[in-house]
Amino acid sequence: MGDHDSFHNPLSNYKWQLHDPAKTNLSLRRSAPRHTPYYVRYLGCSYEYLILYCEEQCFLVDVYTSTMVKPHKFRRSDNSEIYYGVFTAPLSSPNSCLLLFSRKSMFRWQVGTKSWTEHSPVAGRIHQIVSFKGQMLAMDSLLKLNTISLAPQFGMSEVPVVWGDHMAAGLLKNPWLVVCGDMLLKVDLSIHGCKFCFQAYRLDLSVKPTKWAELKKLENWALFVSLDRRSSTFCCLNPERWGGKSNCIYVPSRSKDFDKPWIEVELGKLMSKRSHPISYILGPRSKQLESFWVLPSLVYGVNE
Repeated sequence: MGDHDSFHNPLSNYKWQLHDPAKTNLSLRRSAPRHTPYYVRYLGCSYEYLILYCEEQCFLVDVYTSTMVKPHKFRRSDNSEIYYGVFTAPLSSPNSCLLLFSRKSMFRWQVGTKSWTEHSPVAGRIHQIVSFKGQMLAMDSLLKLNTISLAPQFGMSEVPVVWGDHMAAGLLKNPWLVVCGDMLLKVDLSIHGCKFCFQAYRLDLSVKPTKWAELKKLENWALFVSLDRRSSTFCCLNPERWGGKSNCIYVPSRSKDFDKPWIEVELGKLMSKRSHPISYILGPRSKQLESFWVLPSLVYGVNE
């Protein structure tokens, strides 16, 4: 869909194709509005919107309709690169905010207003943010969990969480945060010799200090994660109703040669680093933006 490491992609060059696991015989092709000469950087996808950026200007593109929204421009106090963007709620929600992150600062734009708020310093580089039980929680590059406060004071603070000694063993890449029903899960990719597997941990708030507790099975749930952590993660209850499987994790496939544009992996199942289709996730990050999940209709009832 575009090169996420440079500004060498005019917005009008962005094109994408949507697939729905519930309707495998259908797909939808879309592209960004034409005649938009801006060279943009991809910052993430949140609540159906691609978040793109160029020189203190954001562009929000609806992945289903290709309509574009341009928030008011903002000014930075330094030249740190903006690398991540996320919404706190759907764009149509009355209190929805857009959050942007640089190495030194965090910026907030409340939808409908003409001003931005800046907070600095921030934690380590933020990899992912989710909304859980009314709170915005962020995982940073040090694998620390942080809470983002929007009011009365805009800021960020660390949530003390205990890790088990075995959790870091064989840990690959950065984990995913997934809200699953009333649970917040941390999904890890860990290596065991010549094999690797997905493991899940539940944030246990019933004990002090809070800890990550291993979750052996997802029961009737399935999870959806993407290689780029700036894309939203999802869960689905009883996926068998659309032909999916419980206790599985769904990851977009890289190759167009696969029968399906996604790969289904059982939680805890060991996979070969050499032969399994999902082993591409272990390699170096591609300069081309990888496929990712966008608000699946099977989860939230989107009609498209």
